[in-house]
Amino acid sequence: MEDTILKTIRTYDKYAEKYFQINNSIDEIKNLLEIFVENLNGEKILDVGCGHGRDAKFFSDLGYEITGVDLSEKLLEIARKNAPKAEFYLMDMRNLAFPSDYFDGIWACASFLHIPKKDSRKTLDEFYRVLKPNGLLYLSVKEGYGEGFVKSAQYGNEERYFAFYNSKELKELVKGKFKVFNEIIEKKKDNWINIFARKLNL
Repeated sequence: MEDTILKTIRTYDKYAEKYFQINNSIDEIKNLLEIFVENLNGEKILDVGCGHGRDAKFFSDLGYEITGVDLSEKLLEIARKNAPKAEFYLMDMRNLAFPSDYFDGIWACASFLHIPKKDSRKTLDEFYRVLKPNGLLYLSVKEGYGEGFVKSAQYGNEERYFAFYNSKELKELVKGKFKVFNEIIEKKKDNWINIFARKLNL
């Protein structure tokens, strides 16, 4: 695994408990979670880059069958306690160990943005593969240009790798495999692009 990913994982492992404390409220994304549920046909959800299990808990409390994957062992330890009804696996989103056409929806909240752009299409191909026909995809990324390491004072100025996108770039990336039916751009300290899309039956 390349240094960009390993370095990011080390940061999350080191600050897992603090990350959990800072980001455990769903209030800021509850509207997005509700849009996802409203458009989901089925019960099986894959939470990609599930972190400490905040969103997995929301879905599992509603009765959905949740599987979470992440590369941070420490965050997964918290997730298993936080969302005991969900299943969690240490797994790279670029190589998902699940059957094809298995999940009804993929929820990738603030996780796809840690994948280097050279691997972005391969990652989306995996999302496409494991989704059922007409399956639902949610992606959120930070708005911007380029990619590289970013330091955060909240996490001891340790570095994490981010790939930034603009709206056109992200929609071009998913086009061909998915059809975007909703886009929400949130204006915050960092602007966030949220897209909802369906798997195209090719």
